[in-house]
Amino acid sequence: MSKNKITQIKKLQPGLAIYKTGNSKNWFARILIPKTKKYIRKSTKETSRVTAAEVAYEIMSDFRINQRRYTHHNSVTSFKTYADKLIRQQRTMIGSERSDRFLVDDLKLLERQEDGLNAFFGTKEISDITTPLMREYFNLLDKNRVAPLAASTKTKHGIVIRKVLMIAVEEKVIPSIPLIPKFSIKDNPRVTFTEEEYNKFIQGIKRLALKGDVIRGNRLTDEFYYFSLIIVHSFLRPIKTEAFGLKHHHIEIKDNPPHIQLDVDGKTGRRRSVSTTFGVEIYQKLKNCNPDFNSPDDFIFLPKMKNRETAVRIGQRFFNHVVEQENIKFDKDGNPRSLYSLRHYALQIRMIKSGGEINIFDLAKNAGTSVNQLEKFYLKFMERSPAQIKNLQIFASDV
Repeated sequence: MSKNKITQIKKLQPGLAIYKTGNSKNWFARILIPKTKKYIRKSTKETSRVTAAEVAYEIMSDFRINQRRYTHHNSVTSFKTYADKLIRQQRTMIGSERSDRFLVDDLKLLERQEDGLNAFFGTKEISDITTPLMREYFNLLDKNRVAPLAASTKTKHGIVIRKVLMIAVEEKVIPSIPLIPKFSIKDNPRVTFTEEEYNKFIQGIKRLALKGDVIRGNRLTDEFYYFSLIIVHSFLRPIKTEAFGLKHHHIEIKDNPPHIQLDVDGKTGRRRSVSTTFGVEIYQKLKNCNPDFNSPDDFIFLPKMKNRETAVRIGQRFFNHVVEQENIKFDKDGNPRSLYSLRHYALQIRMIKSGGEINIFDLAKNAGTSVNQLEKFYLKFMERSPAQIKNLQIFASDV
């Protein structure tokens, strides 16, 4: 059943009803516009049917007095006008500059029916979007939920609001962007492996593959072993558009020194990433796991699985099965590991093995992230190598 399908409806009078959808705990008011025979839908922000009915009558009364407020949806300077312009801009950037995730995430925040950005700001004039109005919106987000939204999620809403307002600034419709409310975000380091735990994970795959373990109808094989190594040695994100989206034509074998070059359609846009020197051997062995699926347009992992979202879920199930069987599902602080932990380990171990001498900018660029992200999340609590520890002990007289 669709999340937006009406599940309950109560007619209050001709042209006025309240209803609920499968995606909402609150009741909506539905008002028929006599001239157009179209409906206006507005959240009552109430979970009680009795109270929602009272609010619906109030909305109906306000509608009769201020019809333009409810029906003037096509203002050339409304928030929705500029939100639509933002989406059109982003569509043109998909593929050449950004991944489709870039558009999908913003569209989801804009178009959520009950308390999305367009539902709240859409008909308002762009010049009427103020900081107090934004705070009212964020309060609504919390009111509609059992627990308040995480600060990071609210910040994402604020970023989309800023993007929409920026278009209005560029078109000189408003002079500047009003202050966007800020929310304190706790920087949690990414969950990773120690080197010992990683080796246990890798050997665990080999052991369980030899044993012939089957997870939800899919047999664990050496293919997952080499795919995990590809992620680690190429610093890939284990997502549909990166590791799980790679086809053979995205990979080139290079020399001096030997490595593979990957054409990655990543979370932050397209990039060319290079592997460690082990990448060539790992890639060749991964190809040997599926000898009948090595054409340029075949996926490098689970090539028979055309639905890549399904492939991602299978990869996640393989990962969870291995860490649970090897008793390494959680780190020392009780944080659960995920498939992403392989990427986190890859970035940390590269710093450790280099003795701190690797160019952190090159590492960030190769991995499709930033130096700030590396320092804030990936490297904050990493173990120091003996060379790094020794480096910290040097005095001027020693050099």
